[in-house]
Amino acid sequence: MLRVGSWLYGKKPVSAASLDSSAELKDLVEAMKAATLILNDDVDGAEDGLKGTSTFHNLGKGVVAFVRATLGFEQEIMRQASERLYEAENSAANEQHRAQQHAGAPNAFHSEIYTPGTEYALCQAIAQLMSAVVGVLNESLTESIKAFYRLRKAYITLDAILKMEEKFMELKEPGRALLPSASDLSKGKPNTDTKSSDASSQSSGQSSSAYATPAEEKDLSRSLSGLTVTPDPASPAPSTGVSTPSGASNVIDHDPDSDIFQNDIDVFVHSGANFCFGILLLLISMVPPAFSKLLSIIGFHGDKERGIRMLWQASKFHNLIGAMSALALLGYYNGFVRYCDIMPDPTPGEDDVEGYPQERLAALLAEMRARFPNSRLWLLEESRMKGANKDLDGALDLLCSNNKSPLKQVEALCVFEKSLNALFLHNYPVCAEAFIECVDLNSWSRSLYYYIAGSCHVVLYRDCLVKDPKKADHHARKATEYIRTAPPLAGKKKFMARQLPFDVFVTRKIAKWEARAKEWNVPLVDAIGVDPIEEMIFFWNGHSRMTREQLTESLTRLAWCESDQNKTWSREGDEEKAILDLIRAAVLRSLHTHGEAKAILKTHVLHHDKSLFKGHLKDDWVLPAAHFEMAANLWMERPTYQSLHNLPDAETDGVSNGSESPAESDRSEKQLVHECKEHLESAARWESYELDARIGLKVTAAMEAVNKWERMHS
Repeated sequence: MLRVGSWLYGKKPVSAASLDSSAELKDLVEAMKAATLILNDDVDGAEDGLKGTSTFHNLGKGVVAFVRATLGFEQEIMRQASERLYEAENSAANEQHRAQQHAGAPNAFHSEIYTPGTEYALCQAIAQLMSAVVGVLNESLTESIKAFYRLRKAYITLDAILKMEEKFMELKEPGRALLPSASDLSKGKPNTDTKSSDASSQSSGQSSSAYATPAEEKDLSRSLSGLTVTPDPASPAPSTGVSTPSGASNVIDHDPDSDIFQNDIDVFVHSGANFCFGILLLLISMVPPAFSKLLSIIGFHGDKERGIRMLWQASKFHNLIGAMSALALLGYYNGFVRYCDIMPDPTPGEDDVEGYPQERLAALLAEMRARFPNSRLWLLEESRMKGANKDLDGALDLLCSNNKSPLKQVEALCVFEKSLNALFLHNYPVCAEAFIECVDLNSWSRSLYYYIAGSCHVVLYRDCLVKDPKKADHHARKATEYIRTAPPLAGKKKFMARQLPFDVFVTRKIAKWEARAKEWNVPLVDAIGVDPIEEMIFFWNGHSRMTREQLTESLTRLAWCESDQNKTWSREGDEEKAILDLIRAAVLRSLHTHGEAKAILKTHVLHHDKSLFKGHLKDDWVLPAAHFEMAANLWMERPTYQSLHNLPDAETDGVSNGSESPAESDRSEKQLVHECKEHLESAARWESYELDARIGLKVTAAMEAVNKWERMHS
């Protein structure tokens, strides 16, 4: 097996007598127990319990700062997290070297699964991974690029650790089937021959040079002293590669009470490697097309199915890592899965990977609520779960209590979620008030908060215009105040040196309204076209969380725009009318009236030339969004989708109906998927536009779902 050399040759030797496995174990348990308090909203307790100077204490301090940084995106907290994680990474590198140099010492820790020092290699990888996330959130493009390089370094370390587990299981249970490694999958074949795996590892140094300079490669090798390097680790499986087999495999998928786990250090390494590698594979699989060029920096793709399985495995363990894995899973299913409309069909027996495993998620959340009874973070996740399952009233009620989290970042998230629930419920007073509260709690996108609050008052103004002119005037003044407050606050925060997409949207949208108000010689509130709240619900995919009654209310709100009460609709051009029809079609799709939705898209939106939406102050996102909407209708019309979701036969314009034979139905499904893919490809290939990153998330997930369907039916 290929070994990479030590990088601390000039360091003064450390006495073997100083190695003490009992002290190491004590430091690990103490540090992780203290750091876990952050997930119970107890930041003071976490900090007080991390006064030690061991690598595990240093990592715990970094994790605490990382959690706070990623919850709130505040620059000062992110700076603190970066410093702490850098210190933890360096400390872990020193400890790893010491453990390797004195692996034979009588008091040193010995594992049956992992090579000496692996626990510290994992600490380095955790620190690198978290540093990378903080770096990507940083406003500096340089720091963002460095972050992707850290991701690659963490990936190689984690892959090497998992290879140790595979080797251990081969020896322990040689009859089990082998799980393809990331590197094997990149070559399009499962790893069933350890000899070929060893041989191909000889070329890893050459193949990875395409992604880093020789100096970077040398530095990368140094960080992996003593670890076995896997074949071409910089290229894991593309989404179209060989899928991970279900059933038995050579991974450790045992429960915490298994005799395989004989000590807390092995538990830490196993759960930590699964959590970090799992979330890394999952996040990279979700990158939208607009950011695809960045992937060339690290040179690999994600593997969603494997990533989710690894997170479920890590979530079994009653430690900090298990809780963070649970948080990641709940966030993925209640956030991302419910945000996307085209996801792979659930596979029987594999509800932890595809679909929405409602019972398993509910059990996981109940466990976390019991473990962390004082935290509003898990209350927030319960609210998100209720929203994801179309109980928006229950979701809002959970967050309307007077109890506040002592952790400002958690409280900010709770108020933001409360704002969104009120938005989807058309509860305009609560929505406006909550978004104004967000302004004081979080600085991430204050322009958006003011914009939505102002938009709520626009709709309230329209409601009162005829029946209560005095009240209408009050809402008009509040709407104007909030809307005009938004543009100067835009651009204060950046993501990878770019303005936040919604900051760009808000600034451009308000400028468009101001120009129309001047041109038409009307007040600002009368120059606003399509209901801005319905437009925002569309962007946040609120329709997927609504009941039929709530969706019907959205249609009523949209109908006002072109009613006699709207005195400026006759002045609107084709662009604004296309926006109205696009959002109306999205609501109809959620009502499963697909035939009508598709007809509107075809005849009122997609027939326009793209030049209509290009130019100063134009809404250039409409056509790519319409292509995605058309794709979503086609995907949901499939007989398979209808049966999986217990829906009546869809309106499919004669493409498919319940009276068809199985062969005819199969042909119809293939035709629908083919047309669906054509629209997705149009959206994916679209030139840069205002909300390409946001819509691109849905497109990426959809393309993966369609590609999987094609592989299964080829």
